[in-house]
Amino acid sequence: MTIRRMVSVAICSTTLALAACAGPSQTVPPAAEQVHPAWLTGTWQGTAFQVATSNNPGGEIAVTLTFADGGAWTAMSGASGTSWLVGNRVMLDGTSPNNAGRVRYTLKERKDPDGAHELWGIADASFGAAAVSLKKIR
Repeated sequence: MTIRRMVSVAICSTTLALAACAGPSQTVPPAAEQVHPAWLTGTWQGTAFQVATSNNPGGEIAVTLTFADGGAWTAMSGASGTSWLVGNRVMLDGTSPNNAGRVRYTLKERKDPDGAHELWGIADASFGAAAVSLKKIR
């Protein structure tokens, strides 16, 4: 891993950890109040970097999330749950496989110069916290 990438990950991790603490509540709103944007539906792929507060800090893993029209999501790990939009943040709440623990994501949406959506933020799961970056692949 290059020094530039390591510094970027460290800065991103610190910033995202602070933003996650100050961000919207992770309480799941009633279904009637949940917003599910059409652009979110589909499969997203990227990476997660475990941060220093994790059980195994410094690890990088591939991440794939699939969102359904109604906000349901599933991960390649078998985790699943519901998602909703709050401003420009996508909130995810769910459980890991075999109900081994809660999984929560706070992802900020942004657009690339070409107009494609990206998601980046913090995942909190049984392994600890991770900085996540995702792009829509289909």
